[in-house]
Amino acid sequence: MTRISVIVPTWNRRHLIGAALDSALAQAAPGLAVEVLVVDDASTDGTAGWLAERYAGHPLRVLPNTRGKGPAGARNTGILAADGDLVALLDSDDAYLPGHLADAARAFAAHPELGVLFGRARYEQDGVPVDYMGPNFERKLACAPLRLQDEGLRLFGDGFFAHLLRYGCYFNLSSVVMRPAAARELMSEDLRIAEDYEFWVRLSRRHAFGCLERPQIRYHLHAQNISFEASESAAEHAPMLLRAYERMLAYPGLAADEQARIRDNISEVLFNWGYRCRLHRHLVEAARRHLQSLRFGKRRANLLALAKLPLVALLPQREAASKR
Repeated sequence: MTRISVIVPTWNRRHLIGAALDSALAQAAPGLAVEVLVVDDASTDGTAGWLAERYAGHPLRVLPNTRGKGPAGARNTGILAADGDLVALLDSDDAYLPGHLADAARAFAAHPELGVLFGRARYEQDGVPVDYMGPNFERKLACAPLRLQDEGLRLFGDGFFAHLLRYGCYFNLSSVVMRPAAARELMSEDLRIAEDYEFWVRLSRRHAFGCLERPQIRYHLHAQNISFEASESAAEHAPMLLRAYERMLAYPGLAADEQARIRDNISEVLFNWGYRCRLHRHLVEAARRHLQSLRFGKRRANLLALAKLPLVALLPQREAASKR
């Protein structure tokens, strides 16, 4: 009997979480037991009481998040309380597709070297399938260093660390299943953005990764999870992403090309931050970010951007906006 612990962090999502929990509990099958650990991150909408009533008698535990607010702290609370043979993650607004955990259990049983497994997502908005991240996922997956391809599974080689540094986090957290040894390396709780990406990058240095071929989860698109990409205030997320990259740059034993890639990533984040500041005519801040970016790379692009700033300052605001 394989036991899988499913970690579901939540905060004020009583109206959404039921579909996620039902999909996880429905994964139980002959030879596969599922326990669900809901980590309530200080919800104020009565989530804990509602869960206790609705799921009484089910293999579901509600844990208060005692490790500090935020998604990483909530998941770590669940991971540390889990006692399954495998640990799966699920966000409270996503749902597993039928057979996801059974597919994962078979993959781990067949490949003892496998440490972390992810899969494809089926994206939906208002119940209608949309091609949201599919092409991006397939393009990046095709570039991953393939070690072997089994029935329904790809296993990646040692170069997966460098692959993640180059291509970023393109798979969905809710599709991830891990061995406990990997999960208990824990997410960085001071990161509120990119905490999952830094976790995967860190784990890829010590654990083999794989990908299931068929879609494993249903990802529900809504305003809260698409705003980061669409919003002009995306610069608010840059400091956390920079902190994640700075943490990667401090990993021991990095090769020169790995350090160079991380520095390029830092330069790119700072450059984009400066560009957005310029669009909003925060010109002093834009200059500061481009100078910071220049320290890490993108020399020509940053010098050109800095040269444009005095010209932008001379333009009337309406005319500057028309030249964006």
